[in-house]
Amino acid sequence: MQNFRLKEFVEQNIQNFNPKSPQDLIKAEKLLKAESKLNQTFSINEIEAFLDFIKNQKQNFDEILKLPVIKCIYTDIYPHNLSFKPDLRKISKEELEDFSELFTPNLKAFLSEAVRKNQWQSLIYFQQYYASFLTAESLDFYKNLLHDRNHLIIEGILKNKDLVTFKKNYPFATERKFYYLQGLVDEFEFDDDILSINNVVAEMQRTNINNKVILGEILTAIYGFNSENEVTKNIIRNNQRVAQEWKDEKSGFLNTIAYSIAGFFLKNQNPALIIFLSTIIILSYLFSFIYVFSFGTKALMFYLLTNAVAIYLAFRNFKYYFSQINLQDKVDALGKISATILITMVISFPLMIVVGMGSLYVFDSVADRKFPTQIILPAIIIGVKIYMHRNRK
Repeated sequence: MQNFRLKEFVEQNIQNFNPKSPQDLIKAEKLLKAESKLNQTFSINEIEAFLDFIKNQKQNFDEILKLPVIKCIYTDIYPHNLSFKPDLRKISKEELEDFSELFTPNLKAFLSEAVRKNQWQSLIYFQQYYASFLTAESLDFYKNLLHDRNHLIIEGILKNKDLVTFKKNYPFATERKFYYLQGLVDEFEFDDDILSINNVVAEMQRTNINNKVILGEILTAIYGFNSENEVTKNIIRNNQRVAQEWKDEKSGFLNTIAYSIAGFFLKNQNPALIIFLSTIIILSYLFSFIYVFSFGTKALMFYLLTNAVAIYLAFRNFKYYFSQINLQDKVDALGKISATILITMVISFPLMIVVGMGSLYVFDSVADRKFPTQIILPAIIIGVKIYMHRNRK
């Protein structure tokens, strides 16, 4: 391979250097050997390889090496400004093909480093503007690098109990540009990989909330993959609502508290501690009804209504936790039931204010034969927000 440092050194020290001129080649050989003896800048092997190359090369590749990105890669320097679209019109097809063959080892080194550093935007620019420099060999190498990353995602989802740590170690799993790049490189090559990732996400969805959020982020990122296969397109598109629901499950102050409670009871805690806490929670919950009843039947009615709504929300949002209660393990079942009750109580407090007071206002208004106008506007605002939130999913 041509050593670019040697070429630059010769051109700087021999005016109008012509590699086709025997006299200039003799000058170059003397110059380089003298530099090697004086400063040991170049080795004799490098000099001989360089001279053999320029004697036998068909093209000088001057126009190609004027491209900053290609020159950087060719000289083993990582390029940073790939967003500038190059003008390749002055470069013939034959010259481009000859250079690409020579360029393959350097290009493979660049691709390896870019993938290792998760430089997906740089690779997207390279694919858009410099794909013509990819030979069959370098393209296969490139595809294998991306396949390897996909397989890491599949294996990571299957084997890692803590997907938060997995995401830190393999951030590309949730990066949209990573999947978008694969569609740019080849419209069909990565379909099976994407479907496999989708399948393992679906297979592993019955997990803790932190993992489920990560799985939702992976499904969202996959939407960046542009497939030409209609089946793959439909699967990716149909999963977006589910992905958003998974990501939203831990959003909000109340949900954060609720999931912290659920997470505590789902761990392998001391059975005696679980029984003790469960007893306190269940008795406190039952006592709350007795306490509310002391304010009268109307108060109890609204408290029952509030708890019914809270229980519904708790089971709807946390059903993947509590649908797998192991009845054979009494402590496990007791802990999950207690967690559900405690979550219900957490949700019930703000609901008691919103639902209870609102319902009480409606009840009193109707009893006084008045229309509950003051609750109409808030109800409309809440309804519109719920409708927009569902459509956004």
